[in-house]
Amino acid sequence: MRSGHIIYKVNNLELAVKEWRNKGFEVEYGRNKNPINALIYFSEGPYIELLQNTGMPKIVKLLSKLFGKNKKMERFNYWDTCEEGLCGFCIEKDFGSLDEEVEFLKKNGIKGVLFNNLKRIDTKNRVLQYKCFFPEGIDFPFLMSYFSIDPKPIDFVHPNGIRKIKKIVFKIDENNANILKQLMNDDVLEIIVDDKEKGINNIEYEKIN
Repeated sequence: MRSGHIIYKVNNLELAVKEWRNKGFEVEYGRNKNPINALIYFSEGPYIELLQNTGMPKIVKLLSKLFGKNKKMERFNYWDTCEEGLCGFCIEKDFGSLDEEVEFLKKNGIKGVLFNNLKRIDTKNRVLQYKCFFPEGIDFPFLMSYFSIDPKPIDFVHPNGIRKIKKIVFKIDENNANILKQLMNDDVLEIIVDDKEKGINNIEYEKIN
């Protein structure tokens, strides 16, 4: 697997899109009607998702908490309530199912929820189908299959000259770091063992001269 995308929490999606466009990035909303996120794609490698909220109904969260499944909802609750900034990381598979990876994680004590039939219709009316596995808690990255249709632009450089994300520094505890390293085959991701400060620590871009 490889680095898929970075989630950046925003309080106001419209304002955030304007801010990132002012920084020289091309940004597209996740969907035409009532978008909850926006995407900053690069021709290769990981991309950035600006996320205002998960769209998870409050009643679902309440019922989950009442019936003892709130651990599975912890990540979504965190994304909905955390402060603006880097808040999530996805690792991605180029093709196929996530069954083998999910089984590997379960054998290593990482449980979660697998969604096999997710889809989104983007602003270009493309139906993007994909699968996701969300581990319990928030420390371990979530897993995603690649989209059924590649939404990334070809040979594209953002107006600010940035071509791609060349490095992601990710901090994680030692046990999970060892598990993550066995899943990954990616020069972009630098894994640092840290039991206290966890999550994405830094992002480096590649800019054309």
